[in-house]
Amino acid sequence: MKQFNNNNIMIIPSPIKQLAKDQVLVVTECFCPNGHNLVNEMSMFDGFSGITIKLKHGRKKGLIALSPFYGDKRRIAMSINLEHHEILDFHCPVCNEMLPVFSHCSCGAGLITLFNTADADVSNCIGICNRVDCDNSVIKTEGELITIAMIDSMNYIHAPI
Repeated sequence: MKQFNNNNIMIIPSPIKQLAKDQVLVVTECFCPNGHNLVNEMSMFDGFSGITIKLKHGRKKGLIALSPFYGDKRRIAMSINLEHHEILDFHCPVCNEMLPVFSHCSCGAGLITLFNTADADVSNCIGICNRVDCDNSVIKTEGELITIAMIDSMNYIHAPI
């Protein structure tokens, strides 16, 4: 299997193919506080664009690609070496704005806010832990938290959340 497609976009195989499509929640848009879409074709997961975030820790800088499938914990580090349990600062790769903390994670780090709308409405956002090795995440839509356990009762979404 090829690692890159004809446009030099990374191809990442997914175990999600084994799940029924009516049980998969796909993030197709998410934004920084300034309205830049973090979903792009820099990395692809099962034909869907990944979420790209700029990481910083001390003098270290790089990018990470997150799977757009809610519940899929794959995170691919690009141009940065990650150390177990370190806490990273998440930034927009376009404007370099630091992504705000949504709430505290159960591991003691922070759940970083990725907005579901370009107007940075905190009642519609995704929270992703900024600690390496912690794969906790939540989705908040119209003020209601969505957890992994709720996916079984949701329909396949191929549109902005």
